[in-house]
Amino acid sequence: MILHKLTLNNFGLFRGSQTVQLTPNGTGPIILIGGMNGSGKTTLLEAVKLCLYGRRSLGPRVSSNAYHEYLSSMIHRNPPSDFPLNYASVSLDFEYVRGGEKKNYRVDRSWKQQSKSSRSIKEDLTVYENNRLDLEIDTSHWQDYINELVPVGASQFFFFDGEDIQKLVDDSSHDQFLAESIKTMLGLNLVDRLHSDLRIYANRLIKSDSPVLVQDEINELEMEIDSLKKSLAEMKEHRESLLNKIEKSETQIARQESRITAEGGNYAEKRESLNLRQGQLLADIEAFENDIRMLCDELFPFTLVPDLLKKLRDRLLKEIELDEWEAEKRVLNKQNKQLLEDITSDAFWDDVSFSETEIETIRTKFATRLKIPSKRPKELQGFKKIRDRSPSEYASLLEWIDICLNEIPQEFLALTHELKEAQSELQRVEEDLQRVPAEDVLKPMIEKLSTLNQKLGHLNKEVQTADESIRSLTYQIEVSERKLEKLHVSQKLRQDHIRRQKQVREVRSVLSTYTSELTQAKISALGDAIVESFNYLSHKPDRIRRIEINAETFGVTLYDTYNQPLAKEELSAGEKQIYTTALLWGLARTSGKPLPMILDTPLGRLDASHRELLVERYFPYASHQVILLSTDTEIDEHLHSLLEPSISHTFHLEYQKSDEHSDIKEGYFR
Repeated sequence: MILHKLTLNNFGLFRGSQTVQLTPNGTGPIILIGGMNGSGKTTLLEAVKLCLYGRRSLGPRVSSNAYHEYLSSMIHRNPPSDFPLNYASVSLDFEYVRGGEKKNYRVDRSWKQQSKSSRSIKEDLTVYENNRLDLEIDTSHWQDYINELVPVGASQFFFFDGEDIQKLVDDSSHDQFLAESIKTMLGLNLVDRLHSDLRIYANRLIKSDSPVLVQDEINELEMEIDSLKKSLAEMKEHRESLLNKIEKSETQIARQESRITAEGGNYAEKRESLNLRQGQLLADIEAFENDIRMLCDELFPFTLVPDLLKKLRDRLLKEIELDEWEAEKRVLNKQNKQLLEDITSDAFWDDVSFSETEIETIRTKFATRLKIPSKRPKELQGFKKIRDRSPSEYASLLEWIDICLNEIPQEFLALTHELKEAQSELQRVEEDLQRVPAEDVLKPMIEKLSTLNQKLGHLNKEVQTADESIRSLTYQIEVSERKLEKLHVSQKLRQDHIRRQKQVREVRSVLSTYTSELTQAKISALGDAIVESFNYLSHKPDRIRRIEINAETFGVTLYDTYNQPLAKEELSAGEKQIYTTALLWGLARTSGKPLPMILDTPLGRLDASHRELLVERYFPYASHQVILLSTDTEIDEHLHSLLEPSISHTFHLEYQKSDEHSDIKEGYFR
């Protein structure tokens, strides 16, 4: 499993949407995230656990109310805002190999506070597989699906903070933690539950009533079942006879309908609708003819000479162009006249330093140029208007020409087409009306058809009654056979009880043997892993020679180099933390789960030399992906330099005291 991205939205100290990219870049397995105390390091660890496990992230027996209070407390407070936030979310993208196939998952968990005065929370969980909403799994089982991928029990070996290590240094919780961890790792909690279920089942077998002889009741039920089956067979035979009669009636009805059809019965049924359609078509034809006449009374005649209309349109457009040119010419002549007046006045030349001779030369050139008359464009030369028209007259004429060339022909074609369609349909309707036979021919045939249909209806009702009787008899037989089966079972119950009690005892014995042998094998491997990890991390590689873990109490006994018992009290404070770290590392290695490691405040109260050992020998090898959450005093500049070859990339959490939130920045305490 590889974590790719963690996205927080208004979660804890993190305002708005902030994302941490967690994919190792290949240079090393470690993603180092620095932050001062109170800047949100533990919040990131909580976000991962909450996103994956929801209420179980707080413990196995947390109430719904306590969980909702926790969710409410994790909504960012946003002090500068007049409108407090009422929602938050966490999202985790990760890669997981399942069934030999690598898949990408995204888990989104969001929640919203229903009202300001209430702690009621509405929570939503969504799971995506390869960027696709996994619709094959019911939404109510999404949490179970996540737990199957990343078991919550195994996660405690991989996601923990320095406080967890410090608590385990205390002997009072050490053995209990180890017992729960080994049971989780081996799945022994399920075995314990199976033991309990088998014990309850055995007690029920003992308490159950002994069977009694019920042969008389069995004989009575068997006779009753035989009678019911006989009645059922008779009813099925009666139903089959009814179905044969129905088949004959349907054949007679089909023949009678064919005779009526041959006499034109179908047209007789349509007589009224044909008459109505005939009247409607006559009215439509009259309306179409009137529309065509009105169209011919207006501009329609001009549509007969489209070439002349196009020539007229071209001439009108040319006249408009000539009017526009002449208007432009008048404006230009007026401007030229004004310019001639300006250059002949002395005031026009007051602000220039030309001599009188130069001014006169300029005047002469400009006057000659401005007096040259404007020439018509080439396409307008020799063209004359027939008469003057206003712009509105031109617009009206051009609009009429366009209507004659386009709209009227299309409208005329549409009207003539609809007229032809209506005339054709009217002809067909009138032909159908001529085929309608006389009423006295069809009446006797239709009455006979009605009699046949009534007979068929009665037969169908009899079949329905027979079906109900068959269902009732079948149900009575099933009920009696179930009673009979129970009676047969009760005769064998004593032998079955004896056999089952024996099987329960055998299964419980096998489970005990299995649990004992599996536990012994696993705790032996775990002990070796802890010793190997401790000696690898310790200054004294021979400090602990071996470890014995009691398979019943899970108590731990350490043995020194000379194979003598070594009390944990004889270990120094630093050695105790190294031992606890080795314990967690050993559990993670023995679990066989390929999960990333997330360590919050990992160096705790270790001295400088032990810190160097963890930095050099533990963090780079703890897992294929290691996320360290540290203060600047834990992993300082010196330890950072030792750790740097194994670091993929770094972040730091920058707390903004002014508005009480943290931002995720790249780099380690820059």
